[in-house]
Amino acid sequence: MRRNASGRASWPFLRTVCLLLALLSAGASRRVDAQVRPDSTKRDTIPVKRDTTKRDTVRVAVPIPDRVRDSVRADSLARIAGARQQLPKGGSPEDSLMQARILARTDSIRKFRVGDTIRAPIAHFERTQTYDLEEDKLRLDRKQILSSGSVNLADLLDRVPGVTTFRSGWIAGLHAASYNGDFSRIRIFMDGIELDPVEARNGGVLDLDDIPLWTLDELLIERAPGEVRVWLRSWSYTKTIPFTRADIFTGDRNTNGFRALFARRYNNGFILQIGAQQAATQTGQVSAFSTAGTTKTAGDGSQQLINSRIGWARRRLTIDFYGTVSQRDRDPQTARKKFTRLPAFKGSRRDAYLRVGFGDTSTGFWTQAVIAAVATRLDGIADTTKASVVSDTDSVALAKPDSLRSRTQEMFAIGYRAKAWQYSFVDRVRAINGRSLHSPVIRASIGSSRLGGGLYAERRGVDSTTRVDLFTRAQPLRWLVLSLSQSLRRPSGDSLRPPTSTSRAEAGVRLGNLLFGGGIIREDTIAYLSPVLLAATNAVLSAGPATGFLGSVRGRLFKDLYLDVQGMRWNTAQFGRPQLNVRTELALISDWRRKFPKGEFSFNGRLTYDRRGAVPFFYGLKADKSPDIRSTVQANVLSGLVEIRIQRATLFYIYRNLTGGDYEQIPGLTMPKVVQMYGVRWEFFN
Repeated sequence: MRRNASGRASWPFLRTVCLLLALLSAGASRRVDAQVRPDSTKRDTIPVKRDTTKRDTVRVAVPIPDRVRDSVRADSLARIAGARQQLPKGGSPEDSLMQARILARTDSIRKFRVGDTIRAPIAHFERTQTYDLEEDKLRLDRKQILSSGSVNLADLLDRVPGVTTFRSGWIAGLHAASYNGDFSRIRIFMDGIELDPVEARNGGVLDLDDIPLWTLDELLIERAPGEVRVWLRSWSYTKTIPFTRADIFTGDRNTNGFRALFARRYNNGFILQIGAQQAATQTGQVSAFSTAGTTKTAGDGSQQLINSRIGWARRRLTIDFYGTVSQRDRDPQTARKKFTRLPAFKGSRRDAYLRVGFGDTSTGFWTQAVIAAVATRLDGIADTTKASVVSDTDSVALAKPDSLRSRTQEMFAIGYRAKAWQYSFVDRVRAINGRSLHSPVIRASIGSSRLGGGLYAERRGVDSTTRVDLFTRAQPLRWLVLSLSQSLRRPSGDSLRPPTSTSRAEAGVRLGNLLFGGGIIREDTIAYLSPVLLAATNAVLSAGPATGFLGSVRGRLFKDLYLDVQGMRWNTAQFGRPQLNVRTELALISDWRRKFPKGEFSFNGRLTYDRRGAVPFFYGLKADKSPDIRSTVQANVLSGLVEIRIQRATLFYIYRNLTGGDYEQIPGLTMPKVVQMYGVRWEFFN
């Protein structure tokens, strides 16, 4: 350091030194930064205040010249300005009229929203617990019933292993079903009331064509080892806005039909429902697409039905009246040579009940009291093949013309349903020949979807038989399901029928989306009646012990493609049932949500294949006292269904027997070769 004469430092020299040190430090810092990797330093070593506002918080509009857009915008602004100039002045008559229109429009919208309110539902009979491998397989709601392609109840019973259905023709033909060969072991209940087969000519067998599927809200098939119980729940409406549904269909055999439903609930809880159907087919094979046809007698006819409900429901109390009136006529059907013909039929059936119910059967305490009545009539029929009146002298035991039969039934039911258990007591009282016959029933169940059990016990006064059914179902693993059930049937002491025990055990293994099931059913010696309804001889039949084997595959194959296969084979032949029966259904069901996210479209396509072995029937004794046994031929029937729903309208097309081969389900009575039916179901709110 340079100093002056007084010994002090020179300031110009000091400034020069400081400047040189600053330049050297700046150059060294640049070299150090160049040698260090940018990502080797800590990100937050030196906190930096960042802009936390969104990038698009403030947008700057950049004008883009567009002559078309600018002309449209100018035109819109001009119209808005013109409309403002045309608005009436406040207090003028024009302004008062405009305000009245706005108020009326607002009130109409408010009334519509208030009118679409839901009122207290009509009381329903208890919902039965099922113990199959798949609990909901045989439970169908209203939508599933209509989209199944079923013409009547016989088509739905084809899904039950052990049930064999019999048909004599198309819509107006005869339809019946047996379980393990016995026609009396299929019982049908409507809202808890058992539908008794009291027709004068049916021999204790209910014609399934008298049960309209289009009037149902739910159908449940309870599959006990000893019998099949079908629980029907009639349709009821809950909204105050009126509802209408119309079905129109036509097709082969000059099939033409129309049905309509109307329902409405009122603000005070009153309900009004009415439905009607008219369906008819003609004798002979008539094509839906040409005028060609044949004159072959095939036993077709017509069917009319009226259904209604009036009542009142509020909170937990229900009082309603329900009734159905049906009228049917059927042409005679000529059988093949050496077989028994099916005579003509013309008659009617009326079912009605008056019910008082309290509580909801789906939860808590409930009770119901019902008075029901059924009346059937067989009208006088002119036999066109014999030019005579059908009487008891024909080859088939028939009732006399113009015969009338009726029966009353009273039911009292009480029960309680909790989340994991339920119980109920039901007593049905029938008046037969001046006697009151009671049929008390006790039902109980407990458990969950993992493990559960149930009991059904009934002392049926009509046939003096005690029935006890025990059920259990377990799902120890997610992919394993087990089901075990036992049925006991014990007639009264003065009956000639033996007691019967039937056992069934099934197991299901789930692999992916498919459930593979298998099982065995074992039945003791049974005694049952020959079906007079199917032109067989009236007789008491018996069958020894038998064993049947069950197999099924059900589930999703791929995306919206579903498979349902079930088969049953018995080790011995028996009257009224085939030794082998296999049913396969391949279905494509989709709402196509990717294209229609609001659900305004759906597609339902089904292909069904039924393979049935020969079914033997008893037709009395020959001249040499040997039994006259006649069997149906083996049948292979392929059928199809296509449905397309757009909004609330559903177009459907049914094709029965795609191959066009001859087959029969009643000995000697050939079924129609090919039947096509198509139409539309349309529902709307008024």
